[in-house]
Amino acid sequence: MEWFYANGGNRMGPIPPVTFEGLITDGTVKTDTLVWSATMTDWQPFGQIAPETATCAASGGRYWQRDMVPYEGKFVSAEHKEEFFQRIREGVQQPGTMVYGNFWPRFLAKVIDVIIRGVVGALINACLAMFFFGEFIFQPKANNPLVTGKFWAYQGTVFLVSIAFGVTYYWFFLSRFAATPGKMALGLKVVQGNGAKLSTGRIIGRYFAEMLSAMILCIGYIMAAFDSERRALHDQICDTRVIKSR
Repeated sequence: MEWFYANGGNRMGPIPPVTFEGLITDGTVKTDTLVWSATMTDWQPFGQIAPETATCAASGGRYWQRDMVPYEGKFVSAEHKEEFFQRIREGVQQPGTMVYGNFWPRFLAKVIDVIIRGVVGALINACLAMFFFGEFIFQPKANNPLVTGKFWAYQGTVFLVSIAFGVTYYWFFLSRFAATPGKMALGLKVVQGNGAKLSTGRIIGRYFAEMLSAMILCIGYIMAAFDSERRALHDQICDTRVIKSR
């Protein structure tokens, strides 16, 4: 099965399934990109048909799930079915099989992201302090109701801006590169359980689910060290996987 997609008003294709999957991964085909295959009646945004498709565990190409064979949480295209099960009988690792990121690379990736966000967050907080108080580093002043009121307004603004920045940070990098800077540095990326790229809704949901992993004494993160698919709590909630990209 071959794919077509729209790019700047031009029809691109036919594209083999493996090449099409690569275009999804590198961000050329996005959720709002119009796509078409021979089994579709009309062009549709990829985001609408993505849940009905999956990555073939044998070839790494993108196919319709209805035409694939499910096997242990994976999907195999009909044309690669015999090859896939022959490799299983021979005990050979499948080329499309996801290799999950281990706990320590994920930990180091998180440290890098925390540092990056911390530096940018400090700059944002300094700018907000200058806006509210006229100084980059706010020094509390006792018994001054006006300053107290500004302080709480400042704290509320910092909280909202930090949430907005965090969501934007994760959305930008995960939607464009399937990895944050920390994960890119450690050769990791985040995908759905079936290997597909994360949608905007799933990225945002994973961001807030990750807060839960941190709130329970970081136990949600530690779970990744013991899970067979290296899933943290937020991965289990959002059906995501952190896999090796190189």
